[in-house]
Amino acid sequence: MAAAVFAAGSDAGSDAGFIHCADGRVIAAFDLHACRTRRGEGPDRLQAHQRELGMETSYEDPGWAGAPTAAALALAGRATGVHLSRARYAADALFGPTEHLAPYA
Repeated sequence: MAAAVFAAGSDAGSDAGFIHCADGRVIAAFDLHACRTRRGEGPDRLQAHQRELGMETSYEDPGWAGAPTAAALALAGRATGVHLSRARYAADALFGPTEHLAPYA
């Protein structure tokens, strides 16, 4: 099974998203500023982790004033079991085009 997590965004901007894929299928995806509107084959699979990280998960939640990017990185670690140390994410960012991901994003 191949699994991947993509988390991108900023704490102040739009177009911030989280996508968890496995075997070419989207398992859970959502906008970091509207975490309660999840989609995918298992949209609630990470919901317990989202709650623990303070992310809004339902329309009953009062809203989320947290740091979306930090929470997304923590959620990615929980989804994959890969911990990103401060030294790793403090390094220069690896970036590039994402058009080739179109079928999955």
